[in-house]
Amino acid sequence: MIRLYTPSDQTKLEAFLVRQTGFAAMNGQTAEAFRDENVSDFEAEETVSLLLEQDDHIVAIADLLKRHPVDGSLWLGLFIIDEPLQGTGAAQRLYEQLEQEYMRPFHHVFRLGVLPENERGRRFWERNGYVYERESVTGRGVSVHVLKKEIETP
Repeated sequence: MIRLYTPSDQTKLEAFLVRQTGFAAMNGQTAEAFRDENVSDFEAEETVSLLLEQDDHIVAIADLLKRHPVDGSLWLGLFIIDEPLQGTGAAQRLYEQLEQEYMRPFHHVFRLGVLPENERGRRFWERNGYVYERESVTGRGVSVHVLKKEIETP
């Protein structure tokens, strides 16, 4: 079950992030730099930070920016599944719950950035209805493909 992050989760979050060596490398960071940057992002007031635990360990995280200051849409800033769980269907189940409970009630347009070299990630998002919108550069100067998903409102 997904739950909101609290500051008391910081130690477990740090342990989770430092284990994501593949994702850190894709970002051009050491595991420690990746951890430090994302702990800081997780604690930002303008985001909704969520985690999934298994046996008292974090196995997945998501960070949502409910209203982007430029385009007003909801942005999925971070979505990481523990590397050993990738390819097991856990990411799909988690995303479906995330979208139903934390995204759809608030917006009908969702965006996210995918690193160009993250082909597996891009395929995952495309299977979930996201389409390429444009190229962009993050605040850290990293190039990303912006993907967008629009849902019909009732």
